[in-house]
Amino acid sequence: MGTSNIYHGPTKNPLLPADYDDGQDNTGGDGSQNNQENDQIGEKTVTWGTVKSDFSKYINSKSRTGGRGGGSLKNVARQYVRASGGTRAVMSGAISGTRSGRALHGFYGSVVSNGIRHTLESLHIQFHGKSVNEIMSLLVNTISPDAVTKEDIVAREATQDALAHIYEYIERNSMDIQCLDNMPQDLVDTSMCAYFESYIWGIMMKDLASRLEIYEKIPDKAYEIEQELKGYIKGTVQVEFQKDREIFKKSPEEAVDGLMKKCIAVVEGIA
Repeated sequence: MGTSNIYHGPTKNPLLPADYDDGQDNTGGDGSQNNQENDQIGEKTVTWGTVKSDFSKYINSKSRTGGRGGGSLKNVARQYVRASGGTRAVMSGAISGTRSGRALHGFYGSVVSNGIRHTLESLHIQFHGKSVNEIMSLLVNTISPDAVTKEDIVAREATQDALAHIYEYIERNSMDIQCLDNMPQDLVDTSMCAYFESYIWGIMMKDLASRLEIYEKIPDKAYEIEQELKGYIKGTVQVEFQKDREIFKKSPEEAVDGLMKKCIAVVEGIA
């Protein structure tokens, strides 16, 4: 998800509640009516009308006033999690997200313990005579095979973003994939953090991107807002990772489910 993809993909997330309407705001984009009637930011429950209205207002403020007086993306992200049912509900819906994250974690663990060739063989990836690009593509298909629901697609794109760091490392080492036998722990940490950053940001953008399509017609400005939100999520992941820098040496469940839950809880404002 390195470039903006706000004009593509399915328009309805089956995980969203029935009250989520992806059409135009009834308030004309300023969110005043929804904010007066539905804003429950002081509580743990927030309506989808509030989330959409406040994000629309933020987008409009960026276009008209350079971002002054339009709230914050941190607040929009917090509302998104609460409107989704809270951290527990988001985690329950993160089926592909946790599965692909665990698979990625397991891949790194196997490479460290057994080497890249043995790991690829154990995953039934035929690598002989194939380029690094082909091998990485096969690896993405193995780690994140599903691409049916929006959440599947987000997990797959997050896997690609995570493995991009591995590809860059191989590139720096003369495109010799066996260099992964000696990859440093910092590379594993960076790649895993990139997975969480991309996934958490991605599930939000898949449901909020229509606001950008409606209220920001200039692709570069829409992309800028996307990246601002991603920057906030990245900062959250980095802070939580710094609290336990050994987390990716733990079991897949502890590392993936644990860190993802902590990050989403921080975004929700309950941790």
